[in-house]
Order: sequence, then C-alpha cells, then structure tokens
Amino acid sequence: MSHDPATTRYEIRIRGTMSDRLLSAFPEMQARAHHRETVLSGALPDQAALHGVLGRIEALGLELLEVRRPKGGAHAAGRLDDGSGALPNDALDQPHTDSPAAGQGRVTP
Repeated sequence: MSHDPATTRYEIRIRGTMSDRLLSAFPEMQARAHHRETVLSGALPDQAALHGVLGRIEALGLELLEVRRPKGGAHAAGRLDDGSGALPNDALDQPHTDSPAAGQGRVTP
C-alpha cells in the first residue's frame, strides 16, 4: 500500500466496540475491534484533519484512549518521528523552538 508523501498515518484507540453507524462518521479511517476497543487507523493530510477526527470522537461522546503514529508513520518532509510511535500527551499543543537549548530559542507559530 503506498502513502501520499504529504500525509501522516495515525492509530486512534477508542473504548468500546463501535457500531457501523458510529463508524460511518469516520469515512477516512479504517476500523478494527481489538480487546473491547476500536482502533481507527488511516493517513491524514495535516493536523487540522486530525483535529477534525478528534472533534467527532468528542462530539459523539466516545472515550479516547490513545492517539499514536505507528513506526514510520510520519511521511511528510520535516515531520519528526522518534520511532516510538507514541505522541506525547501535549504533542498537539506543543510549540516548536528554533534552538535545541531549553529556554534559549524563540517560539515559532
């Protein structure tokens, strides 16, 4: 399976097994049941698309357990992937700095 180089692959774990009706709210994702959880997986073009999926999860009252990038999940140039696949809890809100030295770099939007 080939991936668009401008996308990032995500796996999103949700508590419970989702019905076909609930799954229809996520047409861009594939789903599989795993130990009383549903795992949604798919490639998303940007963080706005990820936030859209997460917003639908919240709006439907589903319990989000984990968001992760599988190994090799970052396909776009310039994206960082430490190989663990896991996103830090605050990864979506974390600013990037110009300098690796803590507190010495400017924060960029």
